Amino acid sequence: CVETIERLKGEEGIRGFHIMAIEWEERVPEIIESSGLYPRPQLRQ
Repeated sequence: CVETIERLKGEEGIRGFHIMAIEWEERVPEIIESSGLYPRPQLRQ
């Protein structure tokens, strides 16, 4: 998941991610932090 987010973060038109961790919800904070989505990044205009 982290690798996919890293790859897609630079793509034009990508404005966010929906992370679903079915029956593994406790891993979501680690995914968010490891992929650089926390603290929330600033949008480029």
